[in-house]
Parts: sequence; C-alpha cells; structure tokens
Amino acid sequence: MGDSDKCGLYIKENRPRLVTQGRVYEGSTIVHNIPLLHDQVKVSVEEVRDADAPIPVPTEEVKLVGQALNTFLTWPTHLVKHLLEQAFRCH
Repeated sequence: MGDSDKCGLYIKENRPRLVTQGRVYEGSTIVHNIPLLHDQVKVSVEEVRDADAPIPVPTEEVKLVGQALNTFLTWPTHLVKHLLEQAFRCH
C-alpha cells in the first residue's frame, strides 16, 4: 500500500455500514498529537455519504461524519476497507 490509499470508512452496526470515503495514511502514528493504538489508522475524509453517522473515535470538534470533511481522524482498522477490497467501485 502507498502512503495514502483511497478507502471506504465504515461504522459498526448490526453489520458494518459505509458512511464516508477518504484516504488512509498507513505510516502515520499520531493524529492531532494523540498516538494511534495498534488497531487504529489515520484517515482523511474526502466524501461524506451519511452526514449524521457518528465517528467511531470522536474528537472535541468532530463527532459526526458531516463535520469531518477534509479533516484527519483516527479510525478503527477493521472498519477501513481499501477500494480494491470492496465489492463495488466508489467514485
């Protein structure tokens, strides 16, 4: 993987649900001066699909996907799917 690969970002419900698309930064170890845990990655949000969906790792400023456009966030690794892994292509 490159340093910023396009990905789908999901939230956990009865089954994971796609709520946004963005990029994952595999080599990063911190987001907003907070170290990532072993099961987290740094992501940027580029396209909002469900503005009212909760962020899995909220911050003081960002609690909903609609607030996350063009920001860096921490996201659980198991809820990040690279576009090549998805069953469909997203634009």
